[in-house]
Amino acid sequence: MVTTQARNTEPASTQSQLETFWQGVTHAKLAVGFGKELAYGYICHPKAKQAVVISNGRVESYLKYRELIHDFYQQGYSVYALDHMGQGLSSRLTANPHQGHIDKFQDYVDHLHCFVEQVVVANQYEQYFLVGHSMGGAIGTLYLQQFPQRFTAAAFSAPMYGIRLPMPRNFVRWLAGKLNSYGPHTEPNYVLSGHDYRPLEFKDNQLTHSESRYQALLDLCRQHPEIQLGSPTNQWLIEALDACEQTITAARESKVPILILQAEQDTIVDNQAQIAALGPKVTLEKIMGAR
Repeated sequence: MVTTQARNTEPASTQSQLETFWQGVTHAKLAVGFGKELAYGYICHPKAKQAVVISNGRVESYLKYRELIHDFYQQGYSVYALDHMGQGLSSRLTANPHQGHIDKFQDYVDHLHCFVEQVVVANQYEQYFLVGHSMGGAIGTLYLQQFPQRFTAAAFSAPMYGIRLPMPRNFVRWLAGKLNSYGPHTEPNYVLSGHDYRPLEFKDNQLTHSESRYQALLDLCRQHPEIQLGSPTNQWLIEALDACEQTITAARESKVPILILQAEQDTIVDNQAQIAALGPKVTLEKIMGAR
């Protein structure tokens, strides 16, 4: 099912409200082997029977999601949010901390499973809901395929079921393979024209029409330089392109209800791939004018 509508997305909460609320959020890390740790934050609602897990997008940190975490909490949910490996406050996988890298895309899914089972489920809620953005939506979709009994339903904003590329997908994957330097004794390298973190002016950004939210993101990266992340590595791109193809089938055949929030003006993920992922359990809502 597909629906279309426009929405006002300007912040409803004041900065002082969020600052006060954020003081009640617990910040911790979870060891996932080989000396690596996943950073996460959570807040338990005293009356909650339901929990929301947030799986964020590439280059993001859960620190960016405090407004959403606040809003879910106000609705009576306990909320748990993690930073995926290699980004945010979690351990880096490369000598250059600005490189977005993963050995295998499945590692993201395994780490999410570890987080859910060791941290979230420990508090024994009646229902669990999964929320994901972009890459986090792709990770979440594969999670639902592999562990369909854990979550009652999921909502993904601009899920990365495909990536908008300047050239045909097969050629890009071939080129990334040719350029990929990653090996047992060599460090990963950036994709073609890749670079360290560079903040863009609002007029040049492709993420949002909300100048206030974009400025808040720049401020967050300035206040916490350890979360800054640049372009992906060739290894990440290869893994991501392969994972995207898997997510389309995973969503289409999902046993768990999925809501896709599609941004009409998205120039980063492929909206056609989201349409291809429609299945009996998938509802797509297009947000007009949204990036």
